[in-house]
Amino acid sequence: MSIFKDIWSFLVLRKLWPVAILLIAAAVAVPKLLAEEPAPPVTEAAVAVKSDKNAVLATEPIVAPAADADRSGRRQVLGSRKDPFKPQVTPTPIPVVKPVAPVDAAKAPVDKGGGTSVGGSPAPTTGTPVVPTPAKPKKTYELNELTVRFGPSADTQPPRKDVKRLQALPSSDEPVLIYLGVLKDKKTAVFLLDSGILAQGDGTCMPTRTTCETIHIKEGETEFFDVVTEDEEGGEGESTQYQLDVLKIRKTVTTSKKKAAKSSARVSKSGQKILRARVAGDGPLRYHYNKRTGRLEKLSHKAYKSVIAKAAKTARAHF
Repeated sequence: MSIFKDIWSFLVLRKLWPVAILLIAAAVAVPKLLAEEPAPPVTEAAVAVKSDKNAVLATEPIVAPAADADRSGRRQVLGSRKDPFKPQVTPTPIPVVKPVAPVDAAKAPVDKGGGTSVGGSPAPTTGTPVVPTPAKPKKTYELNELTVRFGPSADTQPPRKDVKRLQALPSSDEPVLIYLGVLKDKKTAVFLLDSGILAQGDGTCMPTRTTCETIHIKEGETEFFDVVTEDEEGGEGESTQYQLDVLKIRKTVTTSKKKAAKSSARVSKSGQKILRARVAGDGPLRYHYNKRTGRLEKLSHKAYKSVIAKAAKTARAHF
């Protein structure tokens, strides 16, 4: 017992004896409460049913007919009422009819029957049939025909024009240039210059820049020509500068010798006369036009000397 006395003395000294009393009371009460059995639930209605099977239930039935007052308080459901025994019909979509623009009677075409119906009703006729606009024919070009801009450089932009082979620029009355043709590279156009003309620009003078008899110029290049006219006394008169822009070389393909000959024959007749007079006065040119290919070929030094000798011999024969 000395152990319990010592513990009690320790708890009293520390003022913990109330806690010890509560712990002892809980240790005794808990097992006692757990040992007690719970009371069974009251089932009076069930007992009444078992005692008398023919008795009427005292409570209301589980399912009862709804009164009119109860119908208004029901939950509302979205949509219309559906009969489960009635077959459902899929609604047919209504086609959208686009409005028809009014048709001018004067512009309406007229057929042989006396009118053209528009929107289901006959359109009024004017008696004049509609004549279709003819398609614009596609422009055709001759072999190696040029598209250039040529005119005085003082103008803002020289006029555009198509130039056939042997055509003189600006005109046959005042020939400053004569278009001879295109070389074998199909990129270089050759022009014959009139005497006394100074050329400067992107082109190449032949045989030299100081002695410029012909000018070689390609697509996209520009050349300027200074022309000095003579006055009434034979001196220098007014000076005019012309500008030449080569825009396009028409490289028409020839498939036969016959077509090439026809194309080469379609040259400027007036320019051909000017060229012949120039050759008769100054001698033959150092170029030969190949009718089969439609190209301009530059003669070699040996071939050019042979042409000069032949021309001199022909000239002596006329005397």
